[in-house]
Amino acid sequence: MAATLFKCPDGAEVPFADCLKSCRMGNRCLSKRTLRMIAEQREWKGEPSTTQLLKGTREAYLEITQTGYSLDPMGELFRVLGSKAHAFLEEFTDNELTEERLHDDIGSGQFDFYDPEDCSLYDTKTWGSYKVMKALGFKQETVETGEFFKSGPRKGLAKTKKIVVRAEPDMRDTEIQLNHYRMMLEAAGFEVKSMAVEAIVRDGGTYMAIGRGVDKNGYLIPVKRLPDEEVRSYLQTKRDNLIWALDTGCTPESCSDEESWDGRKCSGYCRVARFCDAGSKVNFEEESEAV
Repeated sequence: MAATLFKCPDGAEVPFADCLKSCRMGNRCLSKRTLRMIAEQREWKGEPSTTQLLKGTREAYLEITQTGYSLDPMGELFRVLGSKAHAFLEEFTDNELTEERLHDDIGSGQFDFYDPEDCSLYDTKTWGSYKVMKALGFKQETVETGEFFKSGPRKGLAKTKKIVVRAEPDMRDTEIQLNHYRMMLEAAGFEVKSMAVEAIVRDGGTYMAIGRGVDKNGYLIPVKRLPDEEVRSYLQTKRDNLIWALDTGCTPESCSDEESWDGRKCSGYCRVARFCDAGSKVNFEEESEAV
């Protein structure tokens, strides 16, 4: 990864070193300690990680090859909090395995916690309530209440409300991630009988979260076991595509709708959207609509 700049609250970009030396705005948005942690990035050494392969191949390629892109400290905060939580939890490990990086012919992966007593693999995630809702197997639907607006611009229109209904659990990337960790653990001689995400709800306790059926601040969400060949085939294809692009210098095709969250990732969550024609188009269209 090759980010070298911070994006200031006013939108200006400044090199990491300049920001840490002196805040151009006079008052820092975050402490130097937190900013240093945000600036710390995993160097590309030729071996992809599981999480890297779960991204769109174009996104992963651009993060490796492009220089001078910026990190928004506010957008990186939850990553920092997640890292700090992992480091804190590691102090309470007993006879279990934690934060070990494993390798196979696809790449590497660092699992969070393995309990040999019950052969369980856990991964701690800091998720918003929307993602937790989907992982739990819920979704929101809009239904009519049977009442109508009696005045105002919506007079005569039916009133609606959102309800939570059952759906298929949706956490495909997480399933692939934990199953890859499982496969590497098993190859190292450790039995894995069960897997789970320990989801910490970022907005737990809020009206929004409760309205989504997420009424706790944390959940242990079971992760199903996928066939080894299904996991291997998916990650091997992603790995081959990424390595080929890096070797040839050919930019991979645009991220799929699933990888780009139907374009939402391009508009505020992709660090390298400016170097991508698809990402630039999404942002240009949004800016045009705002004018």
